[in-house]
Order: sequence, then C-alpha cells, then structure tokens
Amino acid sequence: MCAAVAAMLLVPTVTPAVASAPRVVTLASGTMLDAKMNQTIDSGSAQIGQRFTMTVVPPYPQSNPQFTSATLTGHVTNVVPAGQGTNPELAFAIDKIALTNGASGHPSLMVQSQETQRHDNTTNVAASALAGMLVGNWVGKAVFQTNAGGAVGAVAGALFASNKKQNVSLVQGSQVVFESQQTVALR
Repeated sequence: MCAAVAAMLLVPTVTPAVASAPRVVTLASGTMLDAKMNQTIDSGSAQIGQRFTMTVVPPYPQSNPQFTSATLTGHVTNVVPAGQGTNPELAFAIDKIALTNGASGHPSLMVQSQETQRHDNTTNVAASALAGMLVGNWVGKAVFQTNAGGAVGAVAGALFASNKKQNVSLVQGSQVVFESQQTVALR
C-alpha cells in the first residue's frame, strides 16, 4: 500500500487548462474618442481611397486603459484641391479600430472637431499685388499715358490672389475628436 501511495505522489497531477475567454471591450454609442494623425493628409495631394492611421490618445473612452495607443485606420472619401474660386474639401472615414491586445472592430464615428490647417495666402496676395502694380504701372504709362495704372494693377492683383483658395491639411500630430454613432464590440 505504501508503494501505491508513493506511485500516486510521483504521477503529476494534470489539470485541464481553462482558456480564459478574451474580455470584450465595448465602444458605446455617444462616446467621445480622441486621436492624433500619424501622417499628413492634404487636399492638394490626397487621393480618394488613400489610407491613413491615427493613434487614440487620452482621455480614453469610458476611462478604459485598454484604449491606450489603439490604432484607427481610415481612408479619404472625398478630396477637392483648392483653386481659383474653388474651395478645398477633404473628407475621410474610419474603417477600423484595433487595440494593442489584438481586439478590433468597425466603428461608426463622426468627426466632432479637428485641427485643420489652412495654408496661409498672405504671401501670395502680396506678391500678386506687387506684380499687378508693376504690370499696371507699365501698361498705364505705355498705353494710357497715366500714373494710375500701378494702383489699378495692385488692386487687380490682390483681388485675383485673394480669390485663389488655399488647400487644407490634417497635419501629422493634429488632434481629431470623434463621437461613436453606434455601440461596437471589439473582439
């Protein structure tokens, strides 16, 4: 009997490993989600379908640290480059959110605010006004024998340049705030 007890003690006890089911993380409808751009998207160079990523930053949804450094993946849905009398447009959609633990889902997010950078047109207006003044002065004196050509040319150049719209950008590092439009389970 002692040998049987000793043999039982030498046999390792095998306990079946219970695989713990991964905890589902939920992004509830109405939740705000802050993210920063990982690259720059510009209305002057972006293409429809162009892919980009963003990183989720604090404050995290529902104060859940599982959203730390989560990645949003999206694509450009509409782009119109700025031009003479043409306002720029840059629209995008978020396709997926992926947590660092591998859980992911397909959220429906609406932009609430964004740090869009509009390119400065001041230099262009000043240069066009100067060019207009020089050309206007030359035409005024050569053709019309007047000194008023410079002033007329400067005004015309400035008006032309101010009608030339400038592109908009979501620059790398700029923050975008989204609101979840529906509850999504990240698995």
